[in-house]
Order: sequence, then C-alpha cells, then structure tokens
Amino acid sequence: MATTANSRRASRELALCYLYEYSVQPDLSPSAIISSARAERGAEPSPYATLLFKTALEHLDELDRGIADASSNWNFNRISRLSLAILRMSACERLYLPDPPAKEIVINEALELAREYGTEDSVPYINGILGALLP
Repeated sequence: MATTANSRRASRELALCYLYEYSVQPDLSPSAIISSARAERGAEPSPYATLLFKTALEHLDELDRGIADASSNWNFNRISRLSLAILRMSACERLYLPDPPAKEIVINEALELAREYGTEDSVPYINGILGALLP
C-alpha cells in the first residue's frame, strides 16, 4: 500500500519524537520508546515511522559521524537535541531507506519540522548541514 504525502509527513514527525526521546533516554529500547509514546500521547506508530526510527538507530554512529563532518565549524556536542534528531532522521531517510525521497524533499521536510519545533537558528543550520551531507 502506498504511503501518502500527509501520512509520510506524520510518520516523519512521529519518528522525530522517537529520536528526540532516544536522545533524552538512550538506555530505553526502541520498543519501550514507541510504547511510551503510544501510552502517553496516543501516538499509534506507523510502519514508516517505526522503520525510520529503528533504521536511524542501527546507523546512529555513521549518521553522527556524517553530521559531525558536515558541521565542521560547530562542536557536535553543542547541537541541540531537536536539531540532532531532525538531522539524524533526515539523513537516515535519504541514505538508508529503500526508495528514498529526493534530496530536496528530505531537506524541505526537515526545514518544516525545524520551523515548527525548533528555534530561529535551527532552520539555516539544518539546511546547511543537510545540503553538505546528502547526496
């Protein structure tokens, strides 16, 4: 069954929540994070959100190295948890999922999430990092 743009966007938002939660509580298993989101927020996991979250965790070291290399003028440890979650999710979607969306779509979706949840500085920062990182 094909995923619509709206459900894909909602899945990205949910995957972002999962990745953010992981950054706060890295000792929790992916299943525990998903279960917690379901119980606390009624967030029913979509297959795409779950795939994106679990794939990002499988490739976390590679994603973080790429993000650190692309942000050479910024200390990796100073990246906000939200910006890092957006960067991890977006890079994962483009680099590791089958049939990835075009680079422009991935960046646009990341910037929309940054505008909605981040700070004013998040948008140009995320745009620059993803522009450098993604093929």
